[in-house]
Amino acid sequence: IKPNKNEDITSGFKPSTSSTSISVGSISLRYACLTQRGRDPDHPSKLNQDCFGHHFNPSSAFFAVYDGHGPYGEQCSHFVRKKLPTLLKNNIKQQADLLPVVDVIHNSLHDAHVDCNEELRKSEINDSHSGTTSVGVYINNDNRITISNVGDSRILLGTTSGLHIQAVPLSKDHTPYRKDEAKRCTDQGARILSFGQVDPKSVGENEDDVEDPPRVWARDGHYPGTAFTRSIGDSVAERLGVYAEPEMLTMPISPSERLLVLASDGVFDVVPNQEVVDICFRHRHDPAQACKEVIDKSHEEWLLNDDCCEDEANYDDMTCIVIFFDHPGQDNSQPPQETSPQQQTHRHGKRVRQKTLRNLEEMEMEEQKEGR
Repeated sequence: IKPNKNEDITSGFKPSTSSTSISVGSISLRYACLTQRGRDPDHPSKLNQDCFGHHFNPSSAFFAVYDGHGPYGEQCSHFVRKKLPTLLKNNIKQQADLLPVVDVIHNSLHDAHVDCNEELRKSEINDSHSGTTSVGVYINNDNRITISNVGDSRILLGTTSGLHIQAVPLSKDHTPYRKDEAKRCTDQGARILSFGQVDPKSVGENEDDVEDPPRVWARDGHYPGTAFTRSIGDSVAERLGVYAEPEMLTMPISPSERLLVLASDGVFDVVPNQEVVDICFRHRHDPAQACKEVIDKSHEEWLLNDDCCEDEANYDDMTCIVIFFDHPGQDNSQPPQETSPQQQTHRHGKRVRQKTLRNLEEMEMEEQKEGR
């Protein structure tokens, strides 16, 4: 295991942006970004491991959310925030005259993620049990967008359908719940089990209301225990099929497409897709306020999830980017209706256990006590 260089790779990063207007070709956009540190009562000085990126020029734009995890998750996410856009830009430049535009973007996004994973591996950041998700959107000047996703952050499209604004997921979470993802890992020698299945003692008597998702484990030990099946970093888990190749989707943007939301699972673990889109569209004239309302709602739901006050709460980092498309001649004076509360299916079931290695460390400590 390589040593970790203790440097402040997060320097210069600001946790929010104001509402900003840009143009990409004939597409007019308004966007804002916001991230908020989570809370762990056992580690009150924990750092925010989430971050975001926004990069644009007259012909394209790239927005992304990165959700770090593990002991050095914040260094991994900020490393990728800095490195991935540069790799993407260089890849597109090298292939621009060789292939159709869609193929160039797909190939460039794929290679940028894979190359960024290799760059992180070669860096002085210890990525043995640390890494980051990456969910991004590349907006091209031909009115098309390309989604790239690694991990369990998520991107939604808000589109008008009749009299309603409808949330449409443009990414699929990479977790062992997906049979295709689990099979890739088991084909590489992994076991797919929850904490409770690996060691029933790791689930307390009073934790019947805590979600215990399937995780990726080596056959010969209690590691790495990832609740995701793709990431950038996580060199130990990579040997078990947890890799950095993105899933991608390209689609045109028509006047019915009104907004995009990119967010980490600190949002989507507690607020359903439709409610996130409804909140954003309610504040369609101010992307920064839309971001704030999404984060505030997520924070509120985390407290309800734990049924406790702020001083006792345990909740994840929360990050979102909200992008509005301003189509020519669009009339916002008569907006589509939000989904009614009766139509929203979310409510509090099992509490969400954060996807960190803290529980793994507790299991290892118990094993040492028992001399196993």
